[in-house]
Amino acid sequence: MTEEIAGTPGWVDARLDQVFAALPGGDAVTAGKAAYADCLARQKDPVAPADDMGAEFDGCRGRLRAALSSAGVSGQDWATLDQALEALEAEITADS
Repeated sequence: MTEEIAGTPGWVDARLDQVFAALPGGDAVTAGKAAYADCLARQKDPVAPADDMGAEFDGCRGRLRAALSSAGVSGQDWATLDQALEALEAEITADS
């Protein structure tokens, strides 16, 4: 018997590197990116009902925004990042 394990597709890490590349570096941004990736993996339910697809990521971006705001990431940088992350989450959902 094979157990379904929550996780994101393998291509997500490379995409996160691309998305976060536009932000200024620093330990807080690196930690925020890692926490966001972990959140995505924990929230991705491989057997989620079709009507719940995408909703599983709702809290991940909110926690990331708080962390990056505390790290001094500007509202404009966040808006650009937020759009890219929303698109990434949609791709993850479609790939599932």
